[in-house]
Amino acid sequence: MLKDNFKGIFSTNDAPFRKAVPLSLKAAFTKQNVAMQKERGLKTSDHRSKSAEVPKKLRMPVIVKKLTGWLSGLLAWMLCICFLEIPVFAESIQFFDREQDYIPLYGAAEYSDEDSESTQPSLYAQTPVIQFRVSNLSPQAETDLDYTDWWYSKWEDCHYVFLPVTADRRKLIITYETEDASLLYLNGIPVVSGQMTDRLSKADEFAVTVGGVDCGKLKVMQSNLGCIYLTTASGGLDALDANKGLVETGSVLMLNASGGTEYDGSIEKINGRGNSSWDYSLKKPYNIKLPKKENLYGMGKAKKWALIGNYLDHSMLRNQVSLEISRAAGMEYVMDSVFVDLYADGSYRGTYQLSERAQIQKNRVNIRDLGEETEELNENELDTYHRIAVGAANVNEYMENSYKYYDIPNNPDDITGGYLLQFQLWNRYGAKAKSGFVTSRGQAIEIVGPEYASQEQVLYIRNFVQEMEDAIYSDTGYNEKGKHYSEYIDVDSLITAYLVQEISMNVDATSTSFFLWKDSDFTGDGKLHCGPAWDFDLSYNNFPTSRANSDGDIGFSWNTNNLFVTCFPISGYGESGRPTCGISWIGQLYKDEEIVRRVSQIYFERFDSYLSDLTDSKRDGGALITNMAEEILPSAEMNNARWHMYGGREYCVFGSSSGENFMGSVELVRSFIEKRRAWLRELWMPLSTKGDVNADGTFNVADVVAMQKWLLRTGDLNCWQLGDLYEDGVINILDLCVMKKELLILE
Repeated sequence: MLKDNFKGIFSTNDAPFRKAVPLSLKAAFTKQNVAMQKERGLKTSDHRSKSAEVPKKLRMPVIVKKLTGWLSGLLAWMLCICFLEIPVFAESIQFFDREQDYIPLYGAAEYSDEDSESTQPSLYAQTPVIQFRVSNLSPQAETDLDYTDWWYSKWEDCHYVFLPVTADRRKLIITYETEDASLLYLNGIPVVSGQMTDRLSKADEFAVTVGGVDCGKLKVMQSNLGCIYLTTASGGLDALDANKGLVETGSVLMLNASGGTEYDGSIEKINGRGNSSWDYSLKKPYNIKLPKKENLYGMGKAKKWALIGNYLDHSMLRNQVSLEISRAAGMEYVMDSVFVDLYADGSYRGTYQLSERAQIQKNRVNIRDLGEETEELNENELDTYHRIAVGAANVNEYMENSYKYYDIPNNPDDITGGYLLQFQLWNRYGAKAKSGFVTSRGQAIEIVGPEYASQEQVLYIRNFVQEMEDAIYSDTGYNEKGKHYSEYIDVDSLITAYLVQEISMNVDATSTSFFLWKDSDFTGDGKLHCGPAWDFDLSYNNFPTSRANSDGDIGFSWNTNNLFVTCFPISGYGESGRPTCGISWIGQLYKDEEIVRRVSQIYFERFDSYLSDLTDSKRDGGALITNMAEEILPSAEMNNARWHMYGGREYCVFGSSSGENFMGSVELVRSFIEKRRAWLRELWMPLSTKGDVNADGTFNVADVVAMQKWLLRTGDLNCWQLGDLYEDGVINILDLCVMKKELLILE
């Protein structure tokens, strides 16, 4: 939502109309880099010139009160056209407010299962076929779960059978029931119910008739991924889909693409997960908990797993791409995941991403498990102890300087770690955080681990974070104790996490799903670290919105040519009725020129090269994101037949990021990242020292030595982009010669 902080956004002191490429170092530190360079009519030759003055006709006060979601979107759109002079898209942009509990869709795609979008006449919705079931889908496994029922598509007015990769189409068992016990025919050939047949191997499409009655088409599709067969105690996921609070039990068989068994056993717990991904998705996401730790698909042993539906993401790759970017950047803990096909009680549910969950554990966030040690010291289950709020009326209230804890009697001697923390939206903090605290500036923090934290534990980590926050917001970077914020947090880790959010233009960014962890002082470095990265389905232009902070900085999630995450306020600013700070930790730190320089260095050291490989279609082997998509293409096409996710913006719940098909939807993401990379390179390249190929902040003889070793293929360059001193787009002996010449001049 466009908040009261738009007041003064056109102040001449802020000079908000920046060129896309900074004209000076000073301009680069200002976050308003949203105006298009040529359209402002600014000269590009003088890189020493100051920022452009705001035309007098634009020097007008803008006072925006809290408005409804549709009005904020309209105002943002008007700002883009009238003031920022950003080209208008051929299709109008519909803005959404991420901070609302319920997000009005204003005519966006229907997400009810009634499928009002279907324009096909329903000639074959009702046929003489009462049941049509295909079994023996995974003959490698001894199970009775490997079956699927045919499914009627309202969009195509036909039936589908969705087969897993393990199915041998020559050896399937078709079991059916018709109204008058008549034989069923596929392409004119009778099928005997209950017998093994090779009929489905003969074609991908069949005409179905029963007793001379035309029953329409049967289309057969087959995946290439591993599969999960799930059955619930109540006999289906429909009850769970209708009630997120319902908890089910059941059994599950997990197979890899070769038919090997990954897990065959019971499910201790399955329930709904997510917020927007649950509320606005027909294809629901789930959490599952196994009775004991299991190593699924080589991801390491754990009890708790997530089944992510990616319904709102038509590429189904936004989460995966972000995780791979994090991994390439060297983030310390990155969640693993695999794509699978999910079948539940005979119903094909689509392509799912089976993922690790963010938790303290050896194979996840591998730090000391303070919660586990606390359990061992207490007689009762930790969640049975009384929960108490301090500084707030109750445990559900969002209030600055408050905290909540469990009245647990016994603590380990060492309570300095490990902790896993998550930024939480102000209006979800009460319900989501079992233990947690709100800083003096209103940053709501959920303690994910230990989930049931004692008062001593909450107070320790609360005070630690508060002291760090005080240092961040001070003019000097030091708090009243004389300690710098870098003594509390690994700054490079924070910058790496920020860059993952900024590159992806994640609308959640520093509002929610932003994790930090701290190990024990006896086993770690005594600092907070950022990660793991999580929840990116609404990133990469999948949720058009804006963010504005109290400094007058505004960012748009759909525009690749502006900084976005630096414009976030702390969640609750202008919304909660509390004096929440109007600028986030990241936004505050980005005011520091040294931080911005380090952002530039880390971007080129850890991100730029991988982003090139991710998006470069001319690269040997193709763009990595295209390769990721092709690996799951058959499953994705099945998923689309089941959920009808592609075909254009009319099939989007939010925004318009939908291609004509799966690969088209992936191309939208690839193109967005490619444009994003180009702009960020131009923004941050002037802040880096030319020739500093070892990325230590200075250009000296060590860089010349590193370049020589690299050319001889006996060494690596930390930041090869800064080695192109000859400026011809390649790194070779000419650049080395220029480096030596420049070094002699410096000396």
